[in-house]
Amino acid sequence: MARTDKEDGKPDAVSRGASTATADAPRHAALVAGLLRQAWIGLAFWMSFGLLLEGLIGYRIPDYLNDPQRRELFRLAHAHGGVLSLVLLAAAFGLVFGATEAPRKALLALRVGVVVMPLSFLLAGMWHYSNDPGLAIWLVAPAALLVIFGIVGLALALGIRKR
Repeated sequence: MARTDKEDGKPDAVSRGASTATADAPRHAALVAGLLRQAWIGLAFWMSFGLLLEGLIGYRIPDYLNDPQRRELFRLAHAHGGVLSLVLLAAAFGLVFGATEAPRKALLALRVGVVVMPLSFLLAGMWHYSNDPGLAIWLVAPAALLVIFGIVGLALALGIRKR
């Protein structure tokens, strides 16, 4: 039973805040769990991809070594994938320790951008023309905008507190 003020019989501010916080807790926990899952899977994938790149260099695979465009784009995919997975981890921890409400559009933009940007580099390196990256490179700029939108949205959410 909710506590009430003695004068008007309505629930006091403490119990009102607690009831809305507990109602949003499962949704908030699911958002954080999804971010953490995507971040750890992304880190595992892109770190494994980096190990593959090291193997291609170590075993002197000519299709990789003789194609500087492919090497550069694969390196960009590996670097962006790993760093953006760390950004997802930071976002999840920020939601756990700071924000009171997660902006859904910002989270969706961040999660999609984190996947699309490194995959664009990877696909552009797999299928490319002589000295030009493949057509997938055109997805990098929209993905970067999604990541920026997501980061700014989360940063603004961290500064806003319910009163």
